[in-house]
This record gives sequence, structure tokens and C-alpha cells, in this order.
Amino acid sequence: MIKNKYSEILKNPFFIAGLVVISVIVLGAFRIMHYMKSSDVLLLTDRAGAQWIKYDSEFQLEAKPASKTQCRFKYVFNTSKKISNARIAVQALKRYEIFFDGINIFSSADEFDHWKKTHDIAVPFAVNAGSHEILIIVTSENSYPAVIAYSDILPVRTGSGWFASTDGKNWKIAVPASRIKQAEVSKIFPSSVSALIAISPYLAIVFIMMFLISMFGSFYEDKVQKIIKWRLEPSYIRWGLLFLWAILSINNMFKLNFQVGTDGWGHIQYIDYIVTKGSLPLASDGWQMYQAPLNYILSAPLYAFLIKWIDFPSVVKTMGIIPVISGLLQIEIVYRIARLVFAQRKDLQIIATVAGSLLPIHTYACQSVGNEPLAACFISLLILLSVSLVMPDQRERKTGYFVLMGLVWGLALLSKMTAVPFALVLIIVLIFHANLVQATLKLTLKPIIITFCVSMLIAGWYYFRNYIALGNPFAGILEHSQMLQWWQDPGYRTWSQIMSFGQSFDYPVYAGVTSFWDMFYSTLWLDGLNSGLIDFMPWNQNFMIAGALLALLPSIFILAGVASIWLNKEAFHRNAVILSAGTITLFLVVMINIYIIRPVYSGTKASYTLGLLPCYAILIAAGAEPFFRNKIIRSVVIALFFCWAFAAYAAYFVVHFQ
Repeated sequence: MIKNKYSEILKNPFFIAGLVVISVIVLGAFRIMHYMKSSDVLLLTDRAGAQWIKYDSEFQLEAKPASKTQCRFKYVFNTSKKISNARIAVQALKRYEIFFDGINIFSSADEFDHWKKTHDIAVPFAVNAGSHEILIIVTSENSYPAVIAYSDILPVRTGSGWFASTDGKNWKIAVPASRIKQAEVSKIFPSSVSALIAISPYLAIVFIMMFLISMFGSFYEDKVQKIIKWRLEPSYIRWGLLFLWAILSINNMFKLNFQVGTDGWGHIQYIDYIVTKGSLPLASDGWQMYQAPLNYILSAPLYAFLIKWIDFPSVVKTMGIIPVISGLLQIEIVYRIARLVFAQRKDLQIIATVAGSLLPIHTYACQSVGNEPLAACFISLLILLSVSLVMPDQRERKTGYFVLMGLVWGLALLSKMTAVPFALVLIIVLIFHANLVQATLKLTLKPIIITFCVSMLIAGWYYFRNYIALGNPFAGILEHSQMLQWWQDPGYRTWSQIMSFGQSFDYPVYAGVTSFWDMFYSTLWLDGLNSGLIDFMPWNQNFMIAGALLALLPSIFILAGVASIWLNKEAFHRNAVILSAGTITLFLVVMINIYIIRPVYSGTKASYTLGLLPCYAILIAAGAEPFFRNKIIRSVVIALFFCWAFAAYAAYFVVHFQ
């Protein structure tokens, strides 16, 4: 193939990096402007030395029906001299009245969708020296009332010294809206430190065994190989993990409470709708009816058969068969990607396979009814096909390969809308592959067109149906209208919820109510939302909760894997690491966007990245590699890693019938 100017431009790393940076800055700026201006985005930003304040209430985990809420905010201040032409800037979530010394000086518009306007309110009389009281009555809709007020002339700024009341009789000190209390139910479970201490005897045994095997295993392995012609291979680890994971899933299918699983009732209602009405629901027909239909279509025949013969709880448990099978297939996909990416490093293949197979989000999410595992299975397969295109020494692929990619992506789109962001990944991968094989512009566009057209043939009908019936192909997933039906705490967003992290290490169960990163961490490395349950924990709590601290090691591996992109430019697996890091980053950006525009604590979870299991595995293995260069450090790291793996497996193997 003859080189052309197009391929030369694509080969220039500064051009690509600059294009990406400029695109991110421009798109990010437009998105932030949308957050600031749209009345549907309940994002509160402190300014002018004032804070958004609210009533100091306990965090509630239950969803609330659509409703209006009201709160009174009071502040008493003193002036030493007479002040004329005083003004107060006020913004409230959402409608408000302001009283100055008992006189109503302003009432905002009745419409809730004008709440983002800051009113510069003139006090219509001179403020005499002495004590004065400001009272602001805020009425909100499907969120908690909050207010920010400040003045350049009067000593008035919301923050300390303000009081709040929900009934006008009982007053409490108002608190910053950025302060989100940990849910009280979190404290009935042990802290991560206490849990780690409780299981330390088991971990000590695992640590010593794996340390000795790593330190002296290579010497004795050579001896054993000479005698019985056997050597540990990654494929043996794969088969062992498949067996252990299948045993865990079968055990849990019998012992686990049928109510376990986030939004389980909504998924069952979807299946029942198909069985009883013989058609697919629209997003407006129920709680989870906005979901893509493939998982429910596949589950419906088995549900229709079983519901006639066995009790309902057993039927619900059996509906977990597709998630279990999907989870098993993901283990196989992770192994095949590990073998491809780390072709010359069997130790890294083993690390990647173990990490991907035992990542807690993979284990617990596949133990109950839901559509995420099936979608994740297809996305993982798509990642395998994509990784194959970016590895060094590429050859030009036949048309059938891109037809297969389109088919897999189409099935993923038909399983869940979380596959939509992968469109950008596919475009970049296909362009990069064309550059590797030095394809012309025409031959670069051909795979992209084929992949997207095939996927639309598979899944396009569903999204077109949504557009015709509801006016939005993605109806339900991002619409603010959902918030008119129900809402959850905290009811709004602040920048501290987006930027802060750390609660996951104290009481990790429901730690995610405090911030995005705590939600992501606590649902990736353990069942941080307790599978939607409040009354009891279905898992082995000490092993599960200790995972918050044990996961620090694989988390460090992930960060080291990302750093290896710049530090190890000659590595054979570098392109796969870049693809993995970029894909995870893309999904995180999408999740943060959803987190901001949907201010409910359960709105974004790490399960949305379940399909990126191979990406996590690649980054963990790539990040572990630098620690393997010194024998002692290598042995310690491997021992600690398998302590994490042991706890991750033990945490979700249910012991008693529930």
C-alpha cells in the first residue's frame, strides 16, 4: 500500500494529541456552560464568599415520590449606621420569597425553571442602625430547598450564622449544601480497617503461601517439569477460574435471597410485560422499561415456562442464568485478550486473567437478574476485536472482520444503552488500524461505514422506535422528565461531590452517597450499594468490606499502567494499554456527565463499566510489570495481589441459605 499525506498526518503524535486536547477543551467548555445555564441541571456553585446552604437533614436511601418541599432560612445581623440603597443578591433552589424585618421585599417567579437567575434585590427602604432579620422561604420541587445570598453593602452572606427550619417553629443551624452526610445505615457495618483485621488470619496464610511459591517456585517448577513434564500455564489458571466462578454462581443461585440485585423488581416487571402482553414496552410504561430489550427477550421464554410450575422467588433466581453465563464468557474473553496483549509474558497473562475474573463488580453484578452482564459480555468481545486491530505488526483485515464488529456492537446496543459511547472508541480504533496498515482515506472510511451500518441494522430499529413513539431515541436514560416521577437524595449536585474522595476507606457500604469517586470506587472494588438492600447484607461482610483497603494494590497497578504509556514507550502492549486507558476515561467522562445532570445517589455506578473488564485487566497487568523486576518485591506484590483475589472470591460465596 502506497503511503499518502493522510496517513502521514495520522502518524504525527503531536497532531493527534493536539486534536484530542482541543476537542476536549472545546466540548468541555460547552458542557460546563450547559451545566451553568440549564435549569434542569441542579448544580450549585458557591461564589462571592457565600455558600449555598440547606437544612441539616439525615441522608435517606429510599426513593421519594414527586413532591414539593419547603424550608425557611433566617439570619440576624447588626449594622452600626444607617444604610441607604442596600441590595442583596439571591439565588434559590428553586422558588423563594424574601422578607426583611418582616416585610416582603421580593418574590421570585412561580415557574420552577427560572431558578438559575440571580436576582439583585433592592431593599425598598433605608436600613437603620441596629439589629435586623432576613427570612428567605424557599420552595423546591423534587429536590431539597437551598439558597445563596450575599451583599456588598450589608453584612450578609450565606454560611455560618444562618438558621433553617422546615416547619417555621423548630430551627437548626443551616449547613453548607456541599456537606453530604454519610447514611446512618453505613455505620451498622464494620469499617474497612476492622474488617481487614477480622480476616487477617486467613490473609496471612494466603500471603505466606504465595510469597514462598513466588520466591522459590521457579526453582522447584523446573525440577517438577523434568520429572512429570508439567508447567503452570495461563490456560490452566483460566480453567480453574472458570470452575471456581461457576461453583460460586451455582451455590449463590440456591442460597442467595431472591431480592438481591439493584433494580431487580424493575427487570422482572420488564420480562413479565413481554410475557403477558406479547410486546415490548416503551420507556413510559414503567420503572425500568427504558432499557434496551435483548436481555428481556431472551429471558421471556424461560420465565413464561417456569412461572407456571415453580414459586416466584425461584423464578426470579433462575432469571440470573443469563448474567451467570455472560460472566463466564467474560472470563474467557479476558483470558484471550491477556494472551494477545502479553504474548511473551505468561506471568502478566496470569495477573490479567485473575484480575479480570475476580474483579468484584464482575462477580456480584452477575449473581442476580439484570441486563448489564449481557451488554458487558458483548462490549468485552468488542474490546477483544478492537485490541486485535491496534496491536503491532498489523495486516489488512477482510470485510468480514468489520461485519463481525458491527454485529457485536449492534447486539451490545440492543442489550443496553451503555454501549453507545463505544462509538467514539470504534472510530478511533478503525482509523488507527488503517494508519498501521497504511490504508488510503477510502479504505479507512470503508471499515467505519461497514461497522456502523451493520450495528444499525441490528439495533437501529429499537432506537428508531423510541424516536417515533417518544421523540427521543435514548428515551428515559438522560431525560430530566424522569425526575418528575421520583427523586433521591441528595437532590442536587455541588462541585465537592464531583471532586472529593476518601469516604470509601472508612465505611465503604453506601460511601458513594458522598461523592462520584467514592461511588465509583466502592462499587468497583466491593458491592458498595449492597445490591439495593438496606435490611441486611447478603455477602460475607468482613471479606467484602476489607476489599476497600485490599483493592489499593490493584488500584495502584491501574495508575501505574496508565503511567506506563509515557514511561515504557517500547512495550509490545503499549497500544492496548492506551486503548484501555482511553476507553475507561471516556466512560468515566460520560458517567460524570450523567452524575451531574441526574442528582440521585444511585444514578451512576461502576457497573456501567462492567463491559470494560478487559481494560481493567490490561491496566492492572501492565502496572504490575514494573514491580516484577526485583525478586523480593515481586514476591511481596504477588502475595498481596492474591490476598486481594482470595478476599474478592470469598466475599461473594454465600455460606448460609437466605
